[in-house]
Amino acid sequence: MRRALLLTLAATLAAGAAPAAAQEGEVIVRLDRATPIAAYGGVLAWSQRDAQTGAFKLMLWRDGVVAPAPVVPRAVPFDADLGPTTTGGVAAVYSRCTQELAGGAPSADMLYGRARGCDLYRLDLDTGVERRLDQASSPTASEFWPTIWRDRIAFARTYDDKRSYPYLYTRPAEGPGTSVRLPGGPRGECRRNPDTGRQVCSPQTLSRPAALDLYGKRLAFTWKFSGFAEGLDTEIRMDTIGDGHVRVAAQNGGGLTSAQLGWPAFEDGRLYFDQECSGDPSGCNGRARLSRYRISTGELDRTPAPAAVLSHDRAGATEYLLVDGQPGSECMGDPAVPGGTCELRALQPAFG
Repeated sequence: MRRALLLTLAATLAAGAAPAAAQEGEVIVRLDRATPIAAYGGVLAWSQRDAQTGAFKLMLWRDGVVAPAPVVPRAVPFDADLGPTTTGGVAAVYSRCTQELAGGAPSADMLYGRARGCDLYRLDLDTGVERRLDQASSPTASEFWPTIWRDRIAFARTYDDKRSYPYLYTRPAEGPGTSVRLPGGPRGECRRNPDTGRQVCSPQTLSRPAALDLYGKRLAFTWKFSGFAEGLDTEIRMDTIGDGHVRVAAQNGGGLTSAQLGWPAFEDGRLYFDQECSGDPSGCNGRARLSRYRISTGELDRTPAPAAVLSHDRAGATEYLLVDGQPGSECMGDPAVPGGTCELRALQPAFG
């Protein structure tokens, strides 16, 4: 994404912007609720809460203009992804649910995975036309966390009669075709009790994916599950459609302070993701990191993040980070701060 993008955003959103040191990234907008962010092809997307209605609008920057997308707002932030179309344009894909899990979800992955009646939608940014992806939307399941790359989409799905076991699928983005189930991640862990000799397993119903990103035939995603540590374990995984899958990185769960991996994003043959830190902020010092995985060699590089990361994407050699200026305040501040305490920042370059 060109430098002009950042300059235009800074001017257009001056009312919501705040200064930041260069090493911390340039502040694009301030928000009062956490939101997934998406970037691709000169477009930046995020969700912004309407202070009067409480609903979330999908916001888009494109061609020097920041405006709400021409779609109906949601009760929760959009799980939107941006990607290329077969004609060279940019499309946004996201879910919409008949029963949103608003106000009670502890994390974004549960926010979407526990809602009901969720179907997938696609917005063509060139025409402004939104349409339901009928072939990917099952009447007996909920779909969420969609991602698009040209003629293919991938998404998570929970069946109505098996809601505690989400799966991952891929299929053609448009028209007929077969939905193919992908391996996903572990449901839990098992080990032998040294005293009794019996096999003991962690709960199998807490596993869930988050933040899918498609790049050609490669799909990256975060996978959370219950291991034997306190809190959920997290992994960054990468599936190659029709081939193998690898665990890129893993992080054990924690107690009062929990480090988790999240928000994978592809660019130029590399996979970028972050290490978040939640819970007691005093235990998070120095634990916020950005990571770069070289697909060809398996080499993993890490660099400190400017603050604890709430969401992340990458495009045009720029890391887009949502961080909370008052960690632990859930973007609202304590006491409440008008306009919120979360900042959407553009950091360039994070890696040399």
